[in-house]
Amino acid sequence: MALPYHHPSQNASLHHQLPSRRKGYAQVAEFIATDKELAIYHRFDRTAARILLILQSQILYKQTQLDGIDEEDATDKDEKRQFALGVIQEETSQSPDARDIRRMELYRDLKLLLKEYYDLLAAQSRVLKLPNPASRVQNVLCEWFRFQAPLWGHGMHAYLDEKDEKDLAALRPAKGEDRLSQFLRDHCSSLLKKQRDISRQPWSKVYYTPESRISKAVGVISIIVAAVLLIGAIVSLYAVKSPKIKLGLLAVWTCLFALAVSVLSTAQRAELFGASAAYAAVLVVF
Repeated sequence: MALPYHHPSQNASLHHQLPSRRKGYAQVAEFIATDKELAIYHRFDRTAARILLILQSQILYKQTQLDGIDEEDATDKDEKRQFALGVIQEETSQSPDARDIRRMELYRDLKLLLKEYYDLLAAQSRVLKLPNPASRVQNVLCEWFRFQAPLWGHGMHAYLDEKDEKDLAALRPAKGEDRLSQFLRDHCSSLLKKQRDISRQPWSKVYYTPESRISKAVGVISIIVAAVLLIGAIVSLYAVKSPKIKLGLLAVWTCLFALAVSVLSTAQRAELFGASAAYAAVLVVF
């Protein structure tokens, strides 16, 4: 779990920045390998779309040529030419003419083009399903690149070009998509942070938050909220005697429960309605 990268001048209490043992792409690879969340790469959506469009046009061009040959055979008065439309070359004893040879060439070209097109189409479908990196993790990578400047060619602009920041994909996003986990990662990481082992990873200005710490924090908060929602609702409804006030409290506690379930879990809309209805049914007893 990566945290924002700190420039040495911003925090004098941090340890001294040790020089990296590697340079260039080796240094970048070493840094990315320290945390799975840092596995962020370009999707190249624009380039992939262009290649797919070119392949699509090439297939359409070959297909049009093949349709033209079929049309010529269909309108040819020679019965042998019409017979050729219903068999493959291996099934006839006739010597292939120029039209047959051209058809076979188109078959071979189309077979190669379709394989390349389908492979790229399937790969692009999988790539498009990859989520965008969290802004927190993306900022870590960008700040590290700005400070370390490990590359000098086009690779240096891979993560610093603002127009391509939406073209990035995260191979291993953070686990736990509930809103509380996201909030803790984005806003409370400094309370749960852990410094890297600078003897192996000489980037002492980068801290990270272990998933175990976030899971424990979410678990503790969930237990406290669940206890408050149950005990608090029961006690307040038991103490109040007015039916109108009880109905108001019932509505308030049910709304709070629905909000808690939405924040503390990944429940879908139907599950949220079901849980809220069950909670309200229990409170009705009181």
